[in-house]
Amino acid sequence: MEAAAPKGKLINAVGAGDSMVAGFVAGWLESRSYAHAFRMGLAAGSASAFSEHLAERENVEQLLSQMENGRNG
Repeated sequence: MEAAAPKGKLINAVGAGDSMVAGFVAGWLESRSYAHAFRMGLAAGSASAFSEHLAERENVEQLLSQMENGRNG
């Protein structure tokens, strides 16, 4: 799968990869869809990279909504 990452300002990349894996697993458990899990992982990793700490669910959902609506930044 391939998708453009959401645009944003990198604030802290520590934990972004772990957040991506967690988002993928959460997306898979919610939907059993690899496409949804992939988008959730991308949103979760990006949201964490754009935050001082690990991202909150609200941040992840906001990026996911932007990605699903074709807005990428």
